[in-house]
This record gives sequence, C-alpha cells and structure tokens, in this order.
Amino acid sequence: MSRVTAIISALVICIIVCLSWAVNHYRDNAITYKEQRDKNARELKLANATITDMQQRQRAADALDAKYTKELANAK
Repeated sequence: MSRVTAIISALVICIIVCLSWAVNHYRDNAITYKEQRDKNARELKLANATITDMQQRQRAADALDAKYTKELANAK
C-alpha cells in the first residue's frame, strides 16, 4: 500500500468517526428534547385540568353565595 492510499484511508476513517460522533451527539440531544417536551406537555395538561376544576368550584361557590345572599335579603 502506498503512502497516499494510507493517508486517504486514514482521512476517510477520521471523517467517518467524526460524522458518527456528530450523529450520536445530535441524536442524544433530540431524545433529551423529546423527553423534556413530553414532560412539559404532561405538566401543562395537569395545570389546565387544575385550573378548569378551580373555575368550576368558583362558579359553584358564586352560585351558592348568590343564593344565600338573595335569601338573606328576602328575609330582611
């Protein structure tokens, strides 16, 4: 094998190793991003459900308050 062939082979191997490292790096980043996205989506869904529940409870409390306020006004 000549020196030129050896140098070209070494360069090709280095390029393949570098590309493999880059692909692995960005793949890991994509997996991490997906996990964060899914976690945040779950937390957002839970927060929205909590807010909806609190709004329903507030409406029920307002209706009850209005009922008793009206009864109190009628009693006077």
